[in-house]
Amino acid sequence: MKNNIDLGVSLYGFTQRYIEEDGYNFREMFEDLNKLGIRKFELVGAQMFQNYPNPTDEEINEVMELAEQYDVEPFSYGGYVDFGKLPDHRMNDDEIMDQVTYDLMTAHKLGCKYIRGFGIPNHLYERVAQMAEFYQVVVAYEIHAPQRPSDPDIQELITIFKKLQSPWVGFVPDFGCYIEKPNELHIQRYMGLGAKRENLQYIIDNRWNGFTEEQMTQKIEEMGGGLAEQMAVSEWFGFLSFAPADIEGFKTVLPYSKYFHGKFYHIGEDCVETTIPYEELLGLVVESGFNGTIMIEYEGHSFYLNDAVEQIGRHITMEQRILAD
Repeated sequence: MKNNIDLGVSLYGFTQRYIEEDGYNFREMFEDLNKLGIRKFELVGAQMFQNYPNPTDEEINEVMELAEQYDVEPFSYGGYVDFGKLPDHRMNDDEIMDQVTYDLMTAHKLGCKYIRGFGIPNHLYERVAQMAEFYQVVVAYEIHAPQRPSDPDIQELITIFKKLQSPWVGFVPDFGCYIEKPNELHIQRYMGLGAKRENLQYIIDNRWNGFTEEQMTQKIEEMGGGLAEQMAVSEWFGFLSFAPADIEGFKTVLPYSKYFHGKFYHIGEDCVETTIPYEELLGLVVESGFNGTIMIEYEGHSFYLNDAVEQIGRHITMEQRILAD
């Protein structure tokens, strides 16, 4: 592909079938990757391994043997720091590093080049870089909604990466950070749960007009909204947060980006993304001189449509078209 940018797929995109269908596992997922013409994949350990964070040799071997059989490549491993694992106290730095090390060990065994790091405090990245070099696996901090690249903690991490000058740490920007409006299917989902469209539109129109989440919840209650609208407020102020895309912030993280999460929730038959400015974002990726992988991450299972292969196929068509242009 032009500019040496290729595409991979996160197995997280097959969540609905994995949960609902007995027998749908790695073999079936790799068959779907073959159908899509995709070789590289990302595996989320906490989802796919029964013995996370320390999967057994049998679990590791199953992935490796099937990957070889279907000619697919374990490219990245989705790890994270499980702060809820020790409910009696807050994890100290050594306990956090233990969690990171478990993920590095697993990624190394799988042959992954990268870890999607999540929940690692900024001040630990010097230690993380040393451990990542030992295991020869890059740890990439995921910039995920509701975070934005211009946020002070992300800018602080850029300063840390500049100081470290280590090739073993960096970012994996998630394109979900750049959602500019909710997908229509999200709106329909809440309406199906009983929300009024006018209430949902009020939330959308005023998301960035000075309301806190608590104030917006109260305002919607005053407008006659119920539980469905409260769910919309919670999600649209949280992991489904939307705002004008932080393009200038995106530019600042590009020099330290190891790969990208091509997040999306739904794309129509025309293969045009209507909520995330993919053309502008991918244009900046190409202009930066990036050579590497965009890992497509479908999260449309929230609509319960069981259409992952179709949706991912459309997304591949879109990204290939944009990159070719």
